[in-house]
Amino acid sequence: MSDSVNKRVVIVGGGLAGMACAVALETLRWRGVQVTLLESRHALGGRASSFEDQENEAELLDNCQHVLLGCCTNLIDLYKRLGVSELITFYRYVHYLDTAGRRHDLWGVDGLPAPLHLGPAMALFSALTFGERIAVMRAMVAMLALGRAGRDKLETMSFGDWLDANAQPASVVTKFYDPVLISALNEETRRASAKYAIQVFQEAMLANANGYLIGLPNCALAKLYEKGPCEDLRLSTRVDEILFAPRPTAHGPRPTGVKLRGGEEIQADTVVLATNYHAVQRWVSEELQTSDTRFEGLAKLESVPILGVHLWFDRPVMKLPFAALIEAPDGGEFGGGLQWLFRKDAEGKVLHGVISASRAWVNVPKDEALKKFEKQVRSLFVDARHAKLERGVIVIEKRATYSPGPGCDALRPLQGPPVGGIEGLFLAGDYTATGWPATMEGAVRSGYLAAEAVAKSLGIDAKFMVADLPVEWPARMMGLR
Repeated sequence: MSDSVNKRVVIVGGGLAGMACAVALETLRWRGVQVTLLESRHALGGRASSFEDQENEAELLDNCQHVLLGCCTNLIDLYKRLGVSELITFYRYVHYLDTAGRRHDLWGVDGLPAPLHLGPAMALFSALTFGERIAVMRAMVAMLALGRAGRDKLETMSFGDWLDANAQPASVVTKFYDPVLISALNEETRRASAKYAIQVFQEAMLANANGYLIGLPNCALAKLYEKGPCEDLRLSTRVDEILFAPRPTAHGPRPTGVKLRGGEEIQADTVVLATNYHAVQRWVSEELQTSDTRFEGLAKLESVPILGVHLWFDRPVMKLPFAALIEAPDGGEFGGGLQWLFRKDAEGKVLHGVISASRAWVNVPKDEALKKFEKQVRSLFVDARHAKLERGVIVIEKRATYSPGPGCDALRPLQGPPVGGIEGLFLAGDYTATGWPATMEGAVRSGYLAAEAVAKSLGIDAKFMVADLPVEWPARMMGLR
């Protein structure tokens, strides 16, 4: 074939999946691939973005604090491609705070391979009793022995059942598993698929010594995307319709472009829908959906909300850069309250709190929620006891992610069309089949996989996915491969 294919790809949606797809396909411009990225909002990032503070328009507030780990190899690659790696600060420790404000730390020993690097910290982790630490270590050994193939076979089992089968006390679930998994999976620990819960520990803590590193942007999320992933980027551009035309073959119709709000049409040979699965179902008619198996399970996916709250105090209250909050085993006064806290300024006067899997908070009045969060912060930090909460902003993303519950993989579609499906129509989003749960890493992987599928459809052999961190020798010896 010739070096040039002269094809236009329109990507709808400028979240992480859409940006990843665009930045990957942009590298094929020399082959004649023309990329157009359309985003309805005035800024990129989707759910992982920022908005202007109504009381201070010069300040950007993140929808919700997003954290990456060292094992998020494709997300780290995307930041490199966007030229913003220097805006991410990595930490080699995690601070946990119990309900009395006592600090318990986990850290990795520099120079030791996984999983030995976390051994000393786990042996001394003061949030757990000696017996609880032994129980956790037994579970980690079991996860290592499972390997990746073994964990994948547990996709239809709940992690709650796996915890019971491995004799994990309820107190350990509250004090150790919940702070890690609820935020990582946006799902309650016991309700999550055992496959994805175990994946978090295997990839972040057990496989490679750099897997657990916590990365935080040192700027508003929107700042990470200011350079843009492609030349033809159009913000504040809303797509009203995906255009289809019958094709004179047995394969049926294929997309010919998109129609924008206002009537303008953009012609395209390929369309990538990089939005949430709710929008995808609206854009593709029921008749067309019946001809493509990718749409069979979308309506059965369950959405899970995330709550983020910004808090402004009149004086410094938090010295730590971030902290995971341990709930009391009996639920305590703040059961179901903030799960993580992040310091958002140098002084510690501005905090951001997060509640993942926040189903119980969707209909709670704002004033009532703020009072509870304020009281929780005062209970954790001595410096907050006499501080005044000047104001608070709550953001609830009701459809933040899909639930990674048992059996969810059967509902997640591939990025490219199946045999007999809608040719020329591709999907990207953390809900698609990536092998990862609904995380930023999962979203980027979906974008890269969609770009690979698009390239293949154009006769171009291109690989964009970045490999996982290598499994270090002690973990391999214990079964993790």
